[in-house]
Amino acid sequence: MRELLTGNYENCKVGNLISISKDMGKKVNFDGINLPKLAPKKDFLEEWQNIENLIDMGDYIEDYYIEVLSKLDPQELIDSLPEASILLDYDTNIYRHLVAFWLELFLNINTYEVVVNPKRDTMRVIKRPEYLKNILEKIIKENYDMSGYDSISAAYHYNKSKEIEDTYKLSLKNN
Repeated sequence: MRELLTGNYENCKVGNLISISKDMGKKVNFDGINLPKLAPKKDFLEEWQNIENLIDMGDYIEDYYIEVLSKLDPQELIDSLPEASILLDYDTNIYRHLVAFWLELFLNINTYEVVVNPKRDTMRVIKRPEYLKNILEKIIKENYDMSGYDSISAAYHYNKSKEIEDTYKLSLKNN
């Protein structure tokens, strides 16, 4: 089964590192691969400079989901990443966690927040803020075509099968 790792620039200096922050890690001189389609847009960042409480956090996560994640296909994203990729952003950012939870909810894959110690050649798994997953799951269920399913993964796979079926029917009709 496919897995995804996440971390922050300070804790992960080696590996298949991929920046998802808006500035592509420039503040910390990151010079690796960038995945800007996962970064929040400039207007989003300007609007949400200060998150003060959990109510705002829900709105913040909803905006990120609607503006970024809902426009992407989770299977296409995971398929585009090298094995053992580590998605990076800054310690105080939550985007890497939201992307990880989004992939967990849609694809049932395992994701882990890690700290890499290159001197000892070790990797340690640390806790991810699970409350974010609960907020994101609620938001997805309110904004995604659940097609009568309780599981986001089941709804996603059903919707993908309908897309394939509709594409096939259209191709037959055009021939």
